[in-house]
Amino acid sequence: MSTLMIVAAVVMGLVLGWCLTLTVALAAMSRSQARMQRKVRYWQAEAGRAQAAGQGGNEQLTDAALKQLVAPDKW
Repeated sequence: MSTLMIVAAVVMGLVLGWCLTLTVALAAMSRSQARMQRKVRYWQAEAGRAQAAGQGGNEQLTDAALKQLVAPDKW
């Protein structure tokens, strides 16, 4: 009887460990995907600003390029 309980506990521990690992991995992938989406939106906006600045003159383009060299704080 005790052998059966030990086997059941081990199986239950393996299943719970697998579920916990899966949950942590899915959360990490979700955070990574959200971070990448923020970066894509940021650089798309920067490209739009650079294009607008390119139509406005070289001085504005230079300022926009210098601002791109500094990474945003929220990455």
